Amino acid sequence: MTLEVQMEEPLATYAIDTNDARRSLTLHWRGFVSSDVYQEGMLEALKTSRQAGLLFWILDTKDMKVIRQADQEWTVATWFPQFQLLGVQKFAIVVSDDIFNQMAISSMIAKIRPQIQAEVEYFQTMTEAVNWVQEMKGLSSTSGLFSGK
Repeated sequence: MTLEVQMEEPLATYAIDTNDARRSLTLHWRGFVSSDVYQEGMLEALKTSRQAGLLFWILDTKDMKVIRQADQEWTVATWFPQFQLLGVQKFAIVVSDDIFNQMAISSMIAKIRPQIQAEVEYFQTMTEAVNWVQEMKGLSSTSGLFSGK
């Protein structure tokens, strides 16, 4: 399932992709988003994850610009407690090319790190993030549990 929303800027969008078989959600951001749209996207991702029981998240900020200070504070104080209730196991972050976005994400993660239950890792590419999220602890890729034999 993909949900894409156009914002003020022609290139400012977010999209939510889900993979029910892998129990994963990917939230893609592109451009500089307004506070209303940022919060809408973050809350929609929570709702989608909650409804489908998705335990593996990828936050793709590769093409995202800076996140306003007020939105950072909202994320930590309002959004994060709701995220914790989901029981997410892995949270991958694809690092933005924008240095100000990198600083904002790092600041938010530093504030929630002591409480976050999910494993959190940073990646340069979507491929690396997807590979990490799909790794199963204690199961090798040749495990008979998931083979077609």
